[in-house]
Amino acid sequence: MKSRTLIGILSSAAAACGSAHADILNYRDWLSANPTTPNSTANAWYGTIGLGGPMMTTDGSFWSSPGYPNGTPLLGLRTTIGSDNGAAGPATFNGSWAHSGPGVPAVLVFAPTVATWVGGMNVQSELIFNGLSGNGVTITVYATIAGNTTSLGTTTLTGVDTRFDSFNLANPTLLNAGDSISVAFGDNGSYLFDHVNFNATISIPAPSAAAVLGLGGLLAARRRR
Repeated sequence: MKSRTLIGILSSAAAACGSAHADILNYRDWLSANPTTPNSTANAWYGTIGLGGPMMTTDGSFWSSPGYPNGTPLLGLRTTIGSDNGAAGPATFNGSWAHSGPGVPAVLVFAPTVATWVGGMNVQSELIFNGLSGNGVTITVYATIAGNTTSLGTTTLTGVDTRFDSFNLANPTLLNAGDSISVAFGDNGSYLFDHVNFNATISIPAPSAAAVLGLGGLLAARRRR
């Protein structure tokens, strides 16, 4: 009876946690709620120049690398805010822009500001045809847990059709301070003319899964006592 009661409490807590963080689990929704936020590690989402590299700078309505001003929308290493930002179009879904630099991926990082159970990352993406046609991009998702970074997989985007990819952790995982999940847009050998409309969403395990994991830890602690 005590165990069933404990499961109920943990299930309710996990469900409440998922509901409370729903506003940050969808990147585009987060952008819409924070349309001009500066790029900062204090955010749940932020952009870096390469995996683990320097922070992108805040330039008007988007984050970019130094040296690529707003006036060169096709070349910036950036994760942009807005449906097209003057680059090309039209996009077929409401996303955001990413463009790599030569040999350096544009990276979007999800690092929740409070402990959050996650199952992985889903990425919806499409190349936006601009009349010049690049060679596509690579999309790789990484998980950094307790200081260790591993790849959750890579896909290559070469066509203009919308695609949806899931990159899953082996098990539901609690992201704590310093942990993150990142999506890197690489140049696939050439950064020219490839610009991507995308959205990233964090998948969360069912409340029962998080509850069972928490219950297992509590029961183990009780047995040790």
